[in-house]
Amino acid sequence: MRAVLITHNESSTGVRNPLKELCEIIKTHSDALILVDAVSSAAGSIISTDAWGIDVVATASQKSWIAPPGIAMVSFSDKAWKAYDKSKCPKYYYDMDQYREYLKIGQPPFTPSLTTMYTLHESLKNMVNEGIESVFERHSKIAQFTRDLAKNIGLDILPEENYASDTVTAIKLPKNVDGKMIVNQVEKNYNIILGGGQQKLAGKIIRVGHMGWINQEDIEKAILALKETLDTL
Repeated sequence: MRAVLITHNESSTGVRNPLKELCEIIKTHSDALILVDAVSSAAGSIISTDAWGIDVVATASQKSWIAPPGIAMVSFSDKAWKAYDKSKCPKYYYDMDQYREYLKIGQPPFTPSLTTMYTLHESLKNMVNEGIESVFERHSKIAQFTRDLAKNIGLDILPEENYASDTVTAIKLPKNVDGKMIVNQVEKNYNIILGGGQQKLAGKIIRVGHMGWINQEDIEKAILALKETLDTL
């Protein structure tokens, strides 16, 4: 086994995988590279890249970074760079060595999304001013607040509490309730966009995002809209 790819936070199910524990297990049983998809967790949940021995972390400018999509961010460990140097796979646009070399002169090898870059820069300044620990705490508190409100109106959370995401909450709908209809009615009547389920969970769950600049008032409005829509059935 040469590498293990882990999705830290699964936004379609509201599950946050126990990344630290998984890294410990992998390192106990192998010398595999650990590659982490952190698109929907980075900047919203703690990821101790070096301490946990993660070799590659990939994320993007949207979601908890509070910027439009358009920029990918990737970190490589020394071990990952050594694996790259040995790799014979053909590569061009995603050739990380190009980015490493261009980083020395402060630019990417291809034209970037400048508007996204400026937005991300402002977002990062706000995070620095707030303090990264406070950013993580804010996400954790708003996630718990969302789960508690959902339970207060008689709904269950899809994952177990220990694995519930800090950035998106997946809420089970009562049986025989059409989740797609709920999403449409909430948007139509309250101008609030909820996420629906995907694939096997289509029509069975509602997803509430709480990453970035989301506050308790936003969540209260969303859950109230969900409750009032369910009450009409």
